[in-house]
Amino acid sequence: MSFIENFATRVRGAYVNQNQITFSQLLTIDVNNPTVIQLLEELVYTNEDQARQIVDAVLEDTSVPLSKCIANYLRVLRHSNESIVLVFEKFATFYTSLTLVFKEQDSYYLVPVICSFSSDLVDLALRADKTGLKGRDRKANTAVHLLSKVFNIMLVDRSPMETSKRQGIIHVTNLSFKIYFQLNNMRMCKTLMSNLRTGGVKVPLFPIAHQVTFKYYTGRYSLYHGQLKKASENLLFAFERCQASQWHNKRVILHHLIPTRIILGYFPSIELLQKYNLTEKYLGLIQTIRTGNMRGYLQHLETHFEYFYHHLTYLLLKERGIVLVWRCLIKNMHTQKLKLGAKIPVLEFGDCLKAFQVATDQPYTIYDMECILVSLVSQHYIKGYVHHTRQRVVLSKVNAFPPVSQVRVHTEVYDDEVIQDHMDHAQPQVPQDIQEYMNE
Repeated sequence: MSFIENFATRVRGAYVNQNQITFSQLLTIDVNNPTVIQLLEELVYTNEDQARQIVDAVLEDTSVPLSKCIANYLRVLRHSNESIVLVFEKFATFYTSLTLVFKEQDSYYLVPVICSFSSDLVDLALRADKTGLKGRDRKANTAVHLLSKVFNIMLVDRSPMETSKRQGIIHVTNLSFKIYFQLNNMRMCKTLMSNLRTGGVKVPLFPIAHQVTFKYYTGRYSLYHGQLKKASENLLFAFERCQASQWHNKRVILHHLIPTRIILGYFPSIELLQKYNLTEKYLGLIQTIRTGNMRGYLQHLETHFEYFYHHLTYLLLKERGIVLVWRCLIKNMHTQKLKLGAKIPVLEFGDCLKAFQVATDQPYTIYDMECILVSLVSQHYIKGYVHHTRQRVVLSKVNAFPPVSQVRVHTEVYDDEVIQDHMDHAQPQVPQDIQEYMNE
């Protein structure tokens, strides 16, 4: 009996007996696996037609899809030393035939095998794309299309979890997320999450490793759409539950978690930055925020542009982080005035403008200053009231500069016509605790 025939016979036994462990041991593309080594040796002296005939003789009466699957598996091994693009194409054909076996009834025992090969599929696709494939030629597109078929097979299985194909659905979802982020296809990420929700998939029921990866990608998705609080919750879940031994994975999560929490008013400790080798990227950034050093803040972002741009946090920090710098600069200026004996809790536009001119090289005007102060007040970074006529902000007696962590970060959308109509006709309502200062 040839080794290929012996191999096919063992596969048939695993299929008939639904032996998950044997299937996982037999089907692998690890070239160091003893079974793979022996198959490769025999394939040198056996052409494709001969190998297919041997497999069909053993498996076709048991399962035609399984017979085709194993024949395609042997083709993958035969071409394993050729170009990565060709290897992927052979593997994709094998994966498609494996999907047909997995689609059969009571094939839940194949979940570990399908999950393992799904990971291989994505890995091969991304490696193939690194050869310079662009647009529709990218193998990532093929991979995610094949994954969607497996995802749907798992989703429709409503058997009890112990015997359900759903056991692997979060793993397949995470792999799909990985590709969609590579392709910058956020719309399909939303579709995945929607399908999980409508399908009644309970993420907490899955292994914690799958949950961590899922929360990481959903956190990045929320960050991409500016949902900072939700992004922080998901990324923090992923970081805290990722095993301490997984230093690299925890650092990857921090690339997105730290900028998110900075905007929300939570700065990382020096110990955390040192532990994950991120001090150079963030310590100077945090110091410039606290001191209100706009020039230093923007210079830091430009110095580390490649890092922040690569992790898609550059615009977040530049557009929203600068608001924190404004707030801290004005707060520090006001604190200094109080130390010098100032009694009236007001911010003069002119004084703020002088502070800004010292802190940056940008040519701010008094009109720019008023817009910035209006923005800070309207977003509740400063509690007070803008007095346009007297060119000042009258501060609240209580907690005029609330902690940033207590401020609800949001994106404001303005309608210029509505604003102008309001300015022309509306009578502003002055907060009670600052009315006495309006005529100062």
